[in-house]
Amino acid sequence: MKIKIPIWINLLQVVILGILTFQTYACYLNPKSIYPDFVFDANTSKMVYTLASRNAVMMVISLIALVRQDARFYSFAFLIHSLRELQDMFIVPLTGGGLVVFFVFLIVFVIPEITAYFKLNKIANETGVMQ
Repeated sequence: MKIKIPIWINLLQVVILGILTFQTYACYLNPKSIYPDFVFDANTSKMVYTLASRNAVMMVISLIALVRQDARFYSFAFLIHSLRELQDMFIVPLTGGGLVVFFVFLIVFVIPEITAYFKLNKIANETGVMQ
């Protein structure tokens, strides 16, 4: 029996997928679109391309989760999303982003992603999906 994933989780995943797609494009092809003052040279290119590859992998995982609609796999994707956002949330104030951005990460991303993770785990466990 296939359980339907709640619409709010799919919408959140679409938003995350959109952000990851833009970040992947920007880091690979146009770093100045997200980091206008960034000096892209031989010394910094490895860092930018590493970020791009991280975002590309997360984008693929997000797309697979959205297409498959499998609660167990989807919960894995949201676990990764929430762990990534938790790190970003704490890095931003350290780099001058301020506490407002910290709370935006917390309220807009981290809390919904953790909630989605637990909801998807519950769905997976109720449907008897193997752990």
